[in-house]
Amino acid sequence: MFTIPFKLKVSMSSYFREKPIIMPSCEINLIFNDSEEPVTLRDTGIIMLVPVILRSVQSEFPDFENQDNVKVTSPLSIPFNKKAGVFLFEYIQKYVPPNDDTIHELTVVENYKEAGQKTLDELKEIIELANFFECTDFMECLGFVIGKKLEDKSVEEIAAYMGVECNAPGHFFDEADGWVHPPADAFQNVQ
Repeated sequence: MFTIPFKLKVSMSSYFREKPIIMPSCEINLIFNDSEEPVTLRDTGIIMLVPVILRSVQSEFPDFENQDNVKVTSPLSIPFNKKAGVFLFEYIQKYVPPNDDTIHELTVVENYKEAGQKTLDELKEIIELANFFECTDFMECLGFVIGKKLEDKSVEEIAAYMGVECNAPGHFFDEADGWVHPPADAFQNVQ
């Protein structure tokens, strides 16, 4: 049977992507907020890459890595749309997160083609789901795609997408003394 090494020098997603492993069978039902029909997840490799689902399985079967035919009895409610979940499950094993060595060689078209075809709003929901599931490597992939899509947008469009105010540019640099003086109202909400 298979157990995860205590200390991994690589991320979990790259560990399971690079090492073909025969894993025991495991099954968990997920209920997304826009569907009453559960999604049954049977891919143990995906379950191992999604910490929230992994903990849910381990809460009922602490040693599930060494058991076969594990079936979690109570479904896990997911407060996101099913479409976002299906996308995450379909591509979490395929997408390799960018790193300092590869960031300049990656392109959305070649490395994240399917995510590149999504709208910014769809990507926002998928990255929020990845955050909910604690899938940091997958979040980095989606963050790269979102960043590339935002490159050509104006500051106002980016602020609107991020859900923050876009303050008008101000004059903060005092050339007479060389200090930056932010306006007093910037400190109004500081406690």
